[in-house]
Formats: sequence, structure tokens, C-alpha cells
Amino acid sequence: MTNSSLGLIVEGGGMRGAYAAGILEAFLDHDLYFPYAIGVSAGANTLCSYLSRQKGRNERLYTKWITDKRFIGWKNFFREGGYFGMNFLFDDLPKHLDPFDFETFKQTDTIFKVGVTHCESGNPHYFEPTKANNLDDTDRMLRASSSLPFISKVVEIEGEHYLDGGLCNSIPIDKSIADGNQKNVIVLTRNAGYRKHYSKNMHRLAKAYGKKYPEVVRCIATRYQHYNQTLESINQLEKEGSVFILRPELPLEVDRFEKDVDKLKVLFEQGYEQAITAIPHLKNWL
Repeated sequence: MTNSSLGLIVEGGGMRGAYAAGILEAFLDHDLYFPYAIGVSAGANTLCSYLSRQKGRNERLYTKWITDKRFIGWKNFFREGGYFGMNFLFDDLPKHLDPFDFETFKQTDTIFKVGVTHCESGNPHYFEPTKANNLDDTDRMLRASSSLPFISKVVEIEGEHYLDGGLCNSIPIDKSIADGNQKNVIVLTRNAGYRKHYSKNMHRLAKAYGKKYPEVVRCIATRYQHYNQTLESINQLEKEGSVFILRPELPLEVDRFEKDVDKLKVLFEQGYEQAITAIPHLKNWL
């Protein structure tokens, strides 16, 4: 891409990220890259293999490695205190089982930012993993962005505490615009028309969990409002022609914690095929 004020934004959503993985795989196959990319949670992690130019790696993560019992499951609570196997995902996989090409990743021309939630303030914070000194530091940033409350531990980086970036800014279009991007391609992992709703049970659970971090409790209680407001803003930007949205067209049969490989493969293929169809229109829009 020659447009220096063009952003790529990828929403998270746990295993729904298989859809975004399909989109990015199609971009890789068509040598379609962006000068700026930003993601949170699963969206940030999926962007990494895209920026390291590792075709097939994202697909393997969602359709091969998901079968490993260390990936996701209640036994991880006994191993490391969380539902997702963070040590498996951010140590064993990138370093040994399915090596991440950190050197190629570091050399990318793309400005890459990862959104996290700062536990003490409840505000979004953005790391730049490509500027990290080593793979361990990069993985810590990505781990923080993917650490959901209740089922993951808080991640400490340089004395500060962080959780999943989606708690306070699931779709960071505002950050991309603030960074100077006049046009943005947005990959969402929910169907058109989806809206979040207030959950009293989640709020109650958050209060019990968040005595140490009251601002995290506030984020959880008001997340649905911020998320829905962001979707309304994105829809308006789409009407104005400043964003190009890719989102699942078929009804979703995959949730955040999905372990059914067949369903994940279908979702990945949906993303891939949809992107292949959309690429000519995307190029015209650009």
C-alpha cells in the first residue's frame, strides 16, 4: 500500500479470530499489506503471523493446535491459573512447536500497535511489539492483550498491570484515526447487526474480582455501551466512505471458547473466501 494514512484494525473475540485469520491469509496470498495495523486480544495475535509473513501459521493455530489439551480447558487452572494455556500459547508454540519468525516481524514496515487495558486507570494503552527487544517482551505484550478477567492472570509489564484490550476498546478505530489514518480497513468478528447487552451477572462477578482494580469493574460494567457506540460510529464512517468493513456474512456458530475444529475450519474458510471476493472492491475503494 502506498497510502501512508491507511490503517488496518482487527477485532478480537477469542476463537472467533479464526475468521480474521482467514481474512489475513487472503491478504498474504495477494501481497496486500498496510502501513499501519492495530489489534486487540486475538486480533493482535493474528496480526503477528500476518506481519511475519508466515502463510499457514494462523490457520494451524486455529485448526491444528487447538486440539492440544494445553491450548484451552479447565486443567489449565491447575497448571497456571487460567482457562487458556498462556504458557503454551506464548512460550511453547512461538518458540518451539510452531516457531514465530521474530526477525521478519521486527523488519516489517508496518506500524503495529496492540491494545491493552491498564488495570489501575481502566484506560486503553498501546504497545508496539515490533519495537520490543526480544520475543519474550513481544509475547508479554500479546499475553496482556489476551488476558481476560476471571479466566486469566493480570500481566505485569514494567511495574504496571494489564488485562485484555477488549475491556475498554474492542475496536480501536479512535486510536487509528488519532494516529493520522484517514482511511481504515476494519475486520470485525461479529455479524452485521450484533450489539452487546448489559450483563448483571458479569457485573456482579466483576465486583467480586475487581476489589483491587475498581476501574476494571467500571470497564466491564460499561463495556457494552462503549462497544455499541463504536459500532454506530463505524457504521457512520462506512456511509461516509472512510472505512471498509469485513465481517462474517454467514451466521456465527463459533463462540469465544470454541474447540470444535470443523467449525473453526469453516469460519476460517468463510473469512478467506470473503476476503478473496472483497479484494477487488477494496482496491477500488483505496
